[in-house]
Amino acid sequence: MRRRNPIWGPKRIEYELAKRNVEEMPSQSAIYRALKHSDLIDPHARKRRDEKFKRWERAAPMELWQFDVVGGIYLADGCELKCLTGVDDHSRYCVSAGLMHRANSKSVCDHFLRSLCRYGIPQEILTDNGKVFTGRFGYKDTEVLFDKICRENGIEHLLTAPRSPTTTGKIERFHRSPSNPITHH
Repeated sequence: MRRRNPIWGPKRIEYELAKRNVEEMPSQSAIYRALKHSDLIDPHARKRRDEKFKRWERAAPMELWQFDVVGGIYLADGCELKCLTGVDDHSRYCVSAGLMHRANSKSVCDHFLRSLCRYGIPQEILTDNGKVFTGRFGYKDTEVLFDKICRENGIEHLLTAPRSPTTTGKIERFHRSPSNPITHH
């Protein structure tokens, strides 16, 4: 396929094989290795990143923590749990993985406070605009418990723009990490 279509990469070849209902479907990484082994791919010839792309991370630990709530954690009895996850932006160290039956303000803030007691006070916290994290976008602009804890501890609470999960990319990546037992379903 690659010899007939020199611009096809592993992703396209995988797609074409799936269209042909190949029984033992190789993974993209297996296709890549086969192409590389056959000298049909240059491992150094990769697409350049978009010029607008900017990778960022804080310069030191404790400058910024990213938090989010993830669901889809099921017990043997079928009960679903939620988890407040938090990572340090610089080190990617997990500062929170608190399980709860419901992701309400009290449960989330209990786990948040445990993280602060255990690891200290970061300079900033970054979250999405979930109701447990902020009341800034509700009917009335009210201070929720999470915001109050941040204010009382001198933590600047940063919010993502609506519908922009890449802003909290490190915590989103943590959720789908294969080595991590916390996964979306």
